[in-house]
Amino acid sequence: MTASPLRRARARPEVLPDWILPTVFALVALAVWEGPARHLEPWSGVGLTDIPTYERSADASAAGQLPYRDITLEYPPGAAAIFYLARFLPGDTYTDSFRMLMLGAWMLATAGAVAAAIALRCSQNRQVAVGAIMAATPLLLGSLIGTRYDAAVTAAFAWLLVAAVRQRWRWMWGLLVLAILLKLMPVILGPCLAIWQAHRVGWQATLRSVAGAAAALIALVVPVAIAAPSGLWAMVAYHLERPAQLESSASAAVLLWHLITGFPVSVVSSFGSQGPVGRLPEVLASLTTVAAFVLLLVIAGSYAWRVRRPGAAQTPGYLVATLAGSIVVLAVGSKVLSPQYLLWFVPAVLLLPGRWGRIALVLMPALMLLTQGYFPARYWDLVALAPYPIVLLVARDLLLIVLAVACWPRAPRP
Repeated sequence: MTASPLRRARARPEVLPDWILPTVFALVALAVWEGPARHLEPWSGVGLTDIPTYERSADASAAGQLPYRDITLEYPPGAAAIFYLARFLPGDTYTDSFRMLMLGAWMLATAGAVAAAIALRCSQNRQVAVGAIMAATPLLLGSLIGTRYDAAVTAAFAWLLVAAVRQRWRWMWGLLVLAILLKLMPVILGPCLAIWQAHRVGWQATLRSVAGAAAALIALVVPVAIAAPSGLWAMVAYHLERPAQLESSASAAVLLWHLITGFPVSVVSSFGSQGPVGRLPEVLASLTTVAAFVLLLVIAGSYAWRVRRPGAAQTPGYLVATLAGSIVVLAVGSKVLSPQYLLWFVPAVLLLPGRWGRIALVLMPALMLLTQGYFPARYWDLVALAPYPIVLLVARDLLLIVLAVACWPRAPRP
């Protein structure tokens, strides 16, 4: 017997419009940011901040000076635009205006992560978990989220995930270009995104998209290169020449060896950060960098091979795992691992499919809490080689390696 229309209607679950949950959690992020994260200790303090550097760049730009030609800048050209834009937002000080800009960026990032969960057809419980962790990140990671511009990178990456899953190719490549202009790191995502698009629409259309994205990136960077070629190259050389930063995996290994054996370690300030000096840190930093590069090639090559075969690799969830694995592997092997870098991979990690995805939902908040345990309150104790912050740092970096294992793209069990 055929069920009545009324019974069928009752059996059908209610489905919320796609914009509801992203909007709700963007507002929750606003409430967290303007509530406990602003008014309660330890989150209310500014702590160690990069905002004075941003303000100097913005003031110089307002005075008619050009980034890279008249202003020494270690960030890509898009960052200079972010610093200048903050001047036009309301606030008693530049710090207030900049933090307001980052609030908007984090609301966008939160909405984007939830929208990506919806596009991936995650369960509603998973969508809520993603939104809750994104909204709570200012509490989990601390005040640094408002004193660095990495929230803008996270917003671009979160909506890039939405565009990739929904196969909005122009938006996907446009957001990748934006992310690269803000930070150089997202360039590593290009190969996997190209492989995904080629699987869906073929290599001919993909090559046109890649060429368009490259042309847009070149068109935006060439004026800067013409106006200040030496300054732009100095920005690139700055990152190539940086030694191992104190919080990187290589440095954490050196600090742990110091803690266990008493191995002498000297920490110096250079390139805008602190780090151990000596042959051992240099060798370990080189080894981790090479290992990360090799693993990135393995991830992209494995994805290109797997996606041609029927199975899980052809799904959007596998793409998300590939992107998450790439970013986390890069973070583990990088010479520099500043606390704000964790923001880059929060959306993709929270969207990992399967059993490992559920594990990642626990690992990501734990990583942020461990990071806040030593930064910013105990950072200078870490520089002074105090045991407790060293233990926290080593635990954080070991947990980051565990997260890299969890994010490694793998076919789910039948």
